[in-house]
Amino acid sequence: MIHNSPTHQFLKGRLAVVRQDLVEAVDRLTDDMLEWAPAKGMRTIGGQLQEIAATELQEHALLKQLSNPNYDDAFRRAKRNSVEEYRRLLLEVRNETIALIDGWSEDDLNERVPVPTNWFEGLGQDDVPRAEIIRSLAAHEWYHTGQLVSYLWTRGDDPYKW
Repeated sequence: MIHNSPTHQFLKGRLAVVRQDLVEAVDRLTDDMLEWAPAKGMRTIGGQLQEIAATELQEHALLKQLSNPNYDDAFRRAKRNSVEEYRRLLLEVRNETIALIDGWSEDDLNERVPVPTNWFEGLGQDDVPRAEIIRSLAAHEWYHTGQLVSYLWTRGDDPYKW
């Protein structure tokens, strides 16, 4: 059953706006850029995409209350070899997130679910409303999208001209 409360609409709307910005940046990438980073020690462009997908995969476990998420496993599973493969993965993972949102009632979204004590977005809480985990996905994706935009700008691709 697809629920369509204001909370559902806001969560899906926030994810859509953030994804629109990410897609705009990804559309400017080529496969030969995936291993590039602005400086030694910084995450590569491919690593940024891998991080975005891995975190969403990891947070699915939190959302479903399956287990403590295993970031290392999610990060390995999110590794891809081309921009197109990352594009498909990001869409696949986001579709799963949207399906989860659609399957929950308003009460489900407000239900407090346990989070790891070291989870930054948990703000030191032992549990958070499920909707906050979804909001954190949007914030996380926007953060890394901003990094990708900066990477592209460093390479001479001025985002004000997009």
